[in-house]
Amino acid sequence: MAYSKSVLIVGGSGFIGTHLAMKLRDGYKVFATYNTKSLAIPGVTFLPMNITNQNLVKRIAYTAQPDVIIYTAGSNNFEIAENEPRKAERLHTGGPAAVSNATEIFQPKFIYLSNSYIFDGNKGNYRETDTVLPFTAIGKAKLGGENYIRGRSLNYIILRLSPVIGRGNGKNISFLDHLRIKLDRRERVEFLGNQIHSYTDIYSVVNTILHLLEGGPKNKILHFGGLTKLTDYEFAQSFAKRFDYPTELVTLRQSSQQKKSSEAVVNDFSLNSTQISETMNIKSLLLEDSFDLLEKNL
Repeated sequence: MAYSKSVLIVGGSGFIGTHLAMKLRDGYKVFATYNTKSLAIPGVTFLPMNITNQNLVKRIAYTAQPDVIIYTAGSNNFEIAENEPRKAERLHTGGPAAVSNATEIFQPKFIYLSNSYIFDGNKGNYRETDTVLPFTAIGKAKLGGENYIRGRSLNYIILRLSPVIGRGNGKNISFLDHLRIKLDRRERVEFLGNQIHSYTDIYSVVNTILHLLEGGPKNKILHFGGLTKLTDYEFAQSFAKRFDYPTELVTLRQSSQQKKSSEAVVNDFSLNSTQISETMNIKSLLLEDSFDLLEKNL
């Protein structure tokens, strides 16, 4: 089969990257990078990448010669980034800079996946035009990556995502996998209730990225999330109820800030997806609709 475009998925062995590789392999020449855990997906060429090794990044760039780069590398976990801020900065700021520099000669379309932590969480329902003011390590690192790509790439899309739910690839455990494993074992699982998000499902995210890859706007920031706003704890409760697990297994965990303060501070990081819906006819889903999609694929 002759492929019209070459796509390089940076972070291709991760949760979102794996789903993207599976979706794109039939229509594109797909290269996907991994750090320590390689995968075997027919139709996808996996390449080892250490984002701090510029020579290796250049070799991968010249191997793939990408028409499109989708940067999905690094964890979006809030707590992991707070514990390892330098690592978060390397992956989410230094990583896209290194890849962009190495592939500049090919002038690829650069799709950078960011998230809602670039906002301060004071009001929620954030639009693309709202002021960014991150106070978290992951938010600061993502904003650094956004700024670099906006300043250097001639053809980019920055897609800010709400937390994405779906099944992992077996080697990298997703947020939903963690919840399902605990509930299947009838073990108690704790979740925070101090952050509100507009959860979306992996299938909607992959289809959105496919639309952006094939066309769509140029040099834009876009938001994509679900239509239901709830905390991690409320999400886990809703999942347990929907899939017939005992809801009492899901318990509320206090954050370190909440333990120190008598006031319950709740940050709202939900995203408004109106722009991408109106300009590209991409629909956001209610949580129940996302659960229906998950049920078909679990």
